Amino acid sequence: MVQKSGKITKSKSKWVFPYKKEHPTDQLKIKFLLDEKIKGNRIVGLQAKIEPGKVHQLHIHKNEYVLVYSLKGKCSVTIGNKIKTVSPGIMMFIPPLVPHRFYNKFSVPWEGIAFAIGTNKKINNIWMEC
Repeated sequence: MVQKSGKITKSKSKWVFPYKKEHPTDQLKIKFLLDEKIKGNRIVGLQAKIEPGKVHQLHIHKNEYVLVYSLKGKCSVTIGNKIKTVSPGIMMFIPPLVPHRFYNKFSVPWEGIAFAIGTNKKINNIWMEC
């Protein structure tokens, strides 16, 4: 079946710390852009920001594939056993169960766009550091 319409969306949300209750030391800020169910699955899109000296701590996603596109600034990113500095124009692919971490050790905020694609269940982080 062909879908007959799409969606154009602009975030109306404010920057929030989504893991403040479950993992208070995590410093990722987000704005939700998209949350759609597609044929038994789900895609979530968000704008992400990490301020200088802050970290989105090491974690995995059990069921989701994650794509992250770097828009502004630089960030030290761990994916599996690799650590790279990412800058604008870099795309990252993170399969389920692969540990990943974003640490902004630089002097300006880092921003990116992330898409998580997986099951209809709530996207949960399984934290690997305190």
